[in-house]
Amino acid sequence: MLKLIFLLCAVTLMFSSCSSADLLSQLSGKEWNVTSLLGKNLNGGDAPGKLPSINFGDNGKLFGSTGCNNFVGSFKLEGTSLSLDPGAITKMFCPESSEDNFLTAIKQVTNLKMDGSTLNLLNGATTVMSLVPKTK
Repeated sequence: MLKLIFLLCAVTLMFSSCSSADLLSQLSGKEWNVTSLLGKNLNGGDAPGKLPSINFGDNGKLFGSTGCNNFVGSFKLEGTSLSLDPGAITKMFCPESSEDNFLTAIKQVTNLKMDGSTLNLLNGATTVMSLVPKTK
């Protein structure tokens, strides 16, 4: 019985490790544009180039734009659990941006879910923001 429990634990750990690696490969190498933030849809036509974006880099590096300023920080992914730290942020003045909402939302993220090509960043079961890969 003890051997069976150990085997089940080992298999569970193996699959959770694989899922993190699979998710990381889906996330990295792309710029993700925010399409909704704290329950509100964002429209790029209103302010082209001013939508928040996130890039997941190598070794837990996180970088992107708040929709106004650039940031360089870090992320930690374990299974579907995710924590984001925007880290250092430039300090340009942008009177009409979603920056404050973005910075509030990014700190609330606890997990993620892929829905086709849409990346949903969640706090538990609540969607904090939705993102899609940038099209060239």
